Amino acid sequence: MAEASRSIIYIGDPMCSWCWGFVPVLEKIQAEFGEYAEFKTIVGGLRPGIHAQRMTTSVGDMIRSHWEHVEEASGQPFDYSFFDRKDFLYDTEPAAKAVVTVRHLKPEVEFDFFKDLQRAFYTKNIDITLPGSYLPYLAKYDISESDFQSHYDSIDIRKATTADFQQAKEYGVRGFPSVILRSDAKLGLLTAGYQSYDRLGPAIKNWFSL
Repeated sequence: MAEASRSIIYIGDPMCSWCWGFVPVLEKIQAEFGEYAEFKTIVGGLRPGIHAQRMTTSVGDMIRSHWEHVEEASGQPFDYSFFDRKDFLYDTEPAAKAVVTVRHLKPEVEFDFFKDLQRAFYTKNIDITLPGSYLPYLAKYDISESDFQSHYDSIDIRKATTADFQQAKEYGVRGFPSVILRSDAKLGLLTAGYQSYDRLGPAIKNWFSL
């Protein structure tokens, strides 16, 4: 049973390509250290709301370059037909809010739902800025559409999502993925950016004196 005083805090965004690349690393971290520490997810807010980017040709070229680098580094698959979309608004807030909604309804499946959204966006070219795109995944976790929708549209969820963005800033996080280790009141930055498990695993063992 994990001690409540120890946490592995992952700060990421469902529409961050390096976060998608980081999924296998996070899964290994959970498998290796889940019995020693609570695993917690914070949505950091990559390009939320007013910071959303319209995907012009230059923005699309930049994003494609990132995807190629992530694929090469991590081996994670990508569906490049995404770049056939015209005038796509890269707004990461709806998907972040969906993750927070699931956290409130069924916290034990939050990270699995987070990964479902990533997989849908990066490997199936599903537009996860549209709330309707989340519905097929709700049945998987026995979450009713009506419960999800009423929470998703609520002021409380909007505030909770903003609180996640603010918490990431208070931690000093400026990029994703980031992982912070907490033991009692002591915080330590494990990584700010993608790294392999081979590099992170020993650092976590050292932190928790395993």
